[in-house]
Parts: sequence; C-alpha cells; structure tokens
Amino acid sequence: MTSNATNIIRIQQYLKGELTPEEMNKLEREALDDPFLNDALEGYLQKGVNTHHLTLLQQRLQDRITEQPQERNRMLFTTQRLGIAAVACLLFILACVLLWMVNTRNIANNGGNQEVTMELNTSDPIPSGNGLSIARKLKTSSSSPIAGWDHFNDYILENMKSDRTKGVVILRFKVDQEGRPINIQTIKGASYRQINEIKRLLEGGPAWEANKSAEVEFVFE
Repeated sequence: MTSNATNIIRIQQYLKGELTPEEMNKLEREALDDPFLNDALEGYLQKGVNTHHLTLLQQRLQDRITEQPQERNRMLFTTQRLGIAAVACLLFILACVLLWMVNTRNIANNGGNQEVTMELNTSDPIPSGNGLSIARKLKTSSSSPIAGWDHFNDYILENMKSDRTKGVVILRFKVDQEGRPINIQTIKGASYRQINEIKRLLEGGPAWEANKSAEVEFVFE
C-alpha cells in the first residue's frame, strides 16, 4: 500500500477531477481490493470533500498501515508452527515404517528358529525303549491319528522293516477327506531310507483326522 499522505492526496484529486482517466481508473481498481478505500470514495462522492473527514480517513489509513506488519508476523508465526508440526509428523511416520521393516526382516530371518520352538511345545509323553522314542505332532492344530498316538506308535514299531538309525525325522503332510495322508514333505531327516520307510508306513497306516494338515516328529534312539 502507498503512504497515507499519498492516498489522501489522490482521493482529493480524484474527488476534484484533477486525475487523468488512467490515474482515476487505477485508483478505482485499487478500491475494488480495498473495501475501506471503496467506502471512502463512495461516501465523499455523495457528500463532497470535507477536511475533517479526510483527516479521519488519513488516521484510519495510518492505523491500517501499522496493523499490517503485526498481521504478517502473526501469519508467519502460524505458518512456522504448522511447518514444524508437519515435519514432526513425517518423521514419526518414517520411524514407524522403519521399525516395521526391521521387525519384518527379523521375523523372516528367524523363521527356522520358530519351527525348533514348536518342536518343544508338546504335552505328549515320550515313551522309551524298543528303538522308537516317539512319534508326535508339533502343532496343537495338527491332525492326529484317530486311534490315538499310542496305537500309532505301536503300529510304527511293529511294521518298520529297515533302518532304525538314531536321529529325528520331521514330516509335513495333508489329510484328505478319507483320513489318508497326502502330499508328504520332508522337513528334517538324515537317512533317505528311513524317511522313505516312514512315508510308506504313513500312507498305509491308521487313519488321521480328515481335512487337516499335520506336522509330525519321529525320534529314534
């Protein structure tokens, strides 16, 4: 905004018709963006030029000039606070994403260790002697032999024909709607012959709970 003295002079010249058409047009355009200037022009056009009114107009223009820096400072302060809040929010989101990525990678890297922990989480008793220590499920949700684990262990002991080498074999499979093991996969096992023998016994042995998956551990002493 121009100085208050210049505004008063221009208003006086405008009201007296001393401005050129271009200058009058410029002042009128400024009045469109300044409601106070617009009201002043309309009022003085209706009532004529009055020195007292112009003095009041000058004072009001001066007040507005004084208020503008304060208003700009308030806006600048508000903008700075919003900027700081936005940066803090962005940093928090980035930290959360980074933490999630680290946890996801750790879970993926420790996937094998979770299987070992599951091997220990079983409440089934471990029988001893006769070469076969145990055949048991590793997950509580795993399918089980319909006749029970004691019956299944007896079946394995009586029908296993070869290779009772000491060690652990873990097999994973699905059970179809007739209770037969299918898609048998080896998770752990050192002896190829021993693994094939256990697979043969599973496929021809007692029925299992149908339509479920199973993960079974065989421990040989």
